Amino acid sequence: MEEAGRRRRRVDLHTHTTASDGQLRPAELVALAAQRGVAVLGVTDHDTTAGLDEAVTAGQRVGIEIVPGIELSTAVEAGEVHILGYFIDFHDRPLQEALRSFQERRIERARAMVSRLQALGIRIAFDDVLALAGGGTISRAHLARLITERGYTSSLEEAFARYLARGRPAYVPHERPTPVEAVQLVQAAGGAAVLAHPHTASDLARLLPELIAAGLAGLEAWYGEYSEDQRRSLVELAEVHGLIPTGGSDYHGEGFREGRELGSVDVPPESVERLRRAASRTGR
Repeated sequence: MEEAGRRRRRVDLHTHTTASDGQLRPAELVALAAQRGVAVLGVTDHDTTAGLDEAVTAGQRVGIEIVPGIELSTAVEAGEVHILGYFIDFHDRPLQEALRSFQERRIERARAMVSRLQALGIRIAFDDVLALAGGGTISRAHLARLITERGYTSSLEEAFARYLARGRPAYVPHERPTPVEAVQLVQAAGGAAVLAHPHTASDLARLLPELIAAGLAGLEAWYGEYSEDQRRSLVELAEVHGLIPTGGSDYHGEGFREGRELGSVDVPPESVERLRRAASRTGR
């Protein structure tokens, strides 16, 4: 009984739906979360909140708390810095105006990457990307899926490594906000900002103080792909800087990447309450 109770309280604060590059519709994601004993689910699509209304409604139907969130891609010289926003006002007009601009840039980038892939002999069209995205946020993951489905690579990882990763022949830089601007955008929408998968940041020691000064609230420590040692060290780093340790699977769909199964991380419920309090202090 005690183990069953623990499963019912499971927390996963980092997931994606078809509103961006996930494989399940928001309601389908919520239904799967219920099956896996997730009690608190953060829905954090890339640069869009389009799936949140559906997710919240589905969560109310099955008794799961949906934490309204987003994952913002940012511009850095090397590595990847993504900022998660939690408990945001996802109907906030300035936020939505900013997100519309981000979407337009993503479309331009995807067109350019498709052109580069075609020049490399990969037979995909931009309309194929649009169809796969289904009206959601277009990302490199959609291109990777098409490349793999057409038989040019054997896995999504290979598609990124050969064609889509930074420095590879089809990669196109993305015009994005800076990490500090992303933190500020989350705060302006009434949310708590968290640095996602910190080990993808190329210079964490330099970056972290800048983000903290801008108002960063948390650090993603219990991340789907990280080892227990990595998670432990990130929890300690969060504590040293007075940040909230958070976590999530970064679920995109079944078989997407090893370690990213929905509900596979063990995030303490108190992290959710600390994020809720942090968001309430942003003044919205």
